[in-house]
Amino acid sequence: MEADDILTENTTAKEDIRISDGDFVVNRSDQQHIQHILKADKGQYYQHPLVGLGIRNFQAASINPDELKQQIKTQLKADNYDTEEIQVSDKFIVNIDAKRLK
Repeated sequence: MEADDILTENTTAKEDIRISDGDFVVNRSDQQHIQHILKADKGQYYQHPLVGLGIRNFQAASINPDELKQQIKTQLKADNYDTEEIQVSDKFIVNIDAKRLK
């Protein structure tokens, strides 16, 4: 089951709500949700303090790619995603294939 949400877009150094013809753009948002989970630090979501990977912290540290894959999988599973494949190369995420379960 795919989720719909208000989409954002990267402009300069921040994310803005995407607007078209004076209205918010709503569309499939699973990839956006996954990106937000990976970018967010733990505690950034007040109602869900354990959500967030803080991927920029991993990029600066030396970490085993398998450990990073496991942490990504754990975070996505907590948000009802089934990860079919995660590819990591040099601490950067190359590809995540995940589907929302409900």
